[in-house]
Amino acid sequence: MTKGPIENAEEATIVSSLANATFGLWFPFFRWIARTLPPVWVARLASATVEQAVWRRGHVHEAICGNVAQVLGVPTTDRRVEKTARTMVARHSRLWIDLLRCSGRPDIDPAALLAKRVGDEQLAAAHREGTGAILLTAHVGNFELGGLFLREMGITTYAVYAPDPSPVVEAHRESARRSLGVIGIPVTSSPFASVPILRALRSNGFVAMQGDRDVSGTGRHLPFFGKTASFPVGPFRLAQASGAPLFPVFVLQEDDGRYSTVVEEPIHVKHVRGSREADEAALTAAMESFVATLTRTIRENPTQWYLFTRFWADAA
Repeated sequence: MTKGPIENAEEATIVSSLANATFGLWFPFFRWIARTLPPVWVARLASATVEQAVWRRGHVHEAICGNVAQVLGVPTTDRRVEKTARTMVARHSRLWIDLLRCSGRPDIDPAALLAKRVGDEQLAAAHREGTGAILLTAHVGNFELGGLFLREMGITTYAVYAPDPSPVVEAHRESARRSLGVIGIPVTSSPFASVPILRALRSNGFVAMQGDRDVSGTGRHLPFFGKTASFPVGPFRLAQASGAPLFPVFVLQEDDGRYSTVVEEPIHVKHVRGSREADEAALTAAMESFVATLTRTIRENPTQWYLFTRFWADAA
């Protein structure tokens, strides 16, 4: 017998409420099984539990499908939207499984996780220059694993992050970062928030930042998949102030479960002394270059842009 809309809604509410109420209990358990059981088993468990809880939350489901439709350039009723969205949710589970497994298992060989590496020589050259570098990524692919691969290159990596709404998730994510050799720098509203970032760059550290979410609401609006979205200016101002190169970077999952690290050509944000207008023009040009790269990367990997809220509505 087919369930009616009210029954479906009640069931979704129960599943979501249960997941939220027990979040602090099941996440540590999830981390433990991710380190203990074969990844394929954990993925099946996630598919039957966490992914269902996410998918049954009406506003989350609508947001995901709305974002995917915009990326694909089709109506939300198109069958490709649902398929792509479900695949994204499943890949997101695998992202967490691999992160928690790799950060909790010292016997994991990073080389076994890699399908290919593109552009490493550019990072090595920047490291030899000694000016540090800004690694600008997005919520695309398994960006948290990037520190593991950089550690193998002898590069000290810092991650600038906005704390997760869930203290439980953030505590485990920070623990995972430390295990991967990544030093966290939390985003704050302090006027001195850039000081630890500049200090890290001056010590020849590589600072990883996100470039697809304007959490402060002070970003610059640029065309993005047929609409206008706000992107954070901070990473580009830091590159301009420090003279460090800015590299668009992504850690993309292949169909066999391994990863490809991609380092794009560096973006240099020029600083023209005494000319604010020239500085702002250089900043805009650099941002447009990054957004073009981000657009291409998401278009080629639509199931790996992990977003669970309405992007364009939030940006507006």
